[in-house]
Amino acid sequence: MKLNRFVVMGAVFIGVLGFCHGTADASTSMVNQYIAMHHIEPVAVSKRIWHGFPKYRYRHGFKKPEGVVVHETGNPNSNIFSEIAYMKRNYSNGFVHAFIDGTHIINIANTNYLAWGAGYPANARFLQFEQVEVHSKKQFAKQAANAAYFTAKLLKQYHLKPNDAAYDGKGTVWSHHAVSQFLGGTDHTDPDGYYKTAGRRYFGQAYSMAQLYQLIKQDYGKLN
Repeated sequence: MKLNRFVVMGAVFIGVLGFCHGTADASTSMVNQYIAMHHIEPVAVSKRIWHGFPKYRYRHGFKKPEGVVVHETGNPNSNIFSEIAYMKRNYSNGFVHAFIDGTHIINIANTNYLAWGAGYPANARFLQFEQVEVHSKKQFAKQAANAAYFTAKLLKQYHLKPNDAAYDGKGTVWSHHAVSQFLGGTDHTDPDGYYKTAGRRYFGQAYSMAQLYQLIKQDYGKLN
């Protein structure tokens, strides 16, 4: 989700997260099988907090997020560093807590405070991160592993249990699509399109948030 797709200042106290559904069963994901077969491990989180971002508390207070929103930039021609630089220059239009690609998890905003991702009411509720589009089979699998791990790590850090919000809008793991569907304040559907396209291109099968959620649960169970 590029910055010009974010909701601006008037809706800063809300959260975002879009959910995506795939046609393949989550348990038969070719991406998840590839990750397991090739023993792909997530990278460590790199903290590069930029203190220029504004700091507002979540609706329940400081350090009180209620879940995690998964985004995707929608830009096939950018990279993680150009996206971060662009966001810093344009943060008044929106920003997220972190960016993820196949080789990086970069935390740029303090997760104890809300981010401006998709308008009211999601921003005041959720942690949020962006995925930058990658362009190979291995990089997409590594990105999925990174995204799942980071989501699980945030849930564990803030004492939240994994709960897929895609089905009833009452959970801790959201996509931007799910935010649009259940909470409003936005009409975006990421990361559905990117997951479907990349999954089919590199694995012959559309990937989905439901399949990513399976990885999130696995990673959550491994964390202390």
